[in-house]
Amino acid sequence: MSLSPRARAAASKLKTFSADDVQSISEMIKHEVNHATDLVAERARQAEARIRQLTEHAGDDLGRFNRTATQRIREHPLQSSLLALGLGLAIGMLLATARRQA
Repeated sequence: MSLSPRARAAASKLKTFSADDVQSISEMIKHEVNHATDLVAERARQAEARIRQLTEHAGDDLGRFNRTATQRIREHPLQSSLLALGLGLAIGMLLATARRQA
């Protein structure tokens, strides 16, 4: 494998560094990598917390919708049954039409 001209120049320059220079650069790189890792971990924790919050809200909304729908059906059983029948017929007709066209 051949090094690019820039990589060769960097490797050549590294040969002129003292052990202290290399150690100092190594410590700086280690610090930056640790800092970046900490930032990514914090962002992941924030995203996880936000997702949990959204999931809880969605569950609450779904439960509220379910209770409301159940209440309306109990208050108006005939209208609910007719609406369900009408929607079922409409969906059935749409599916039958789509099958004939396919």
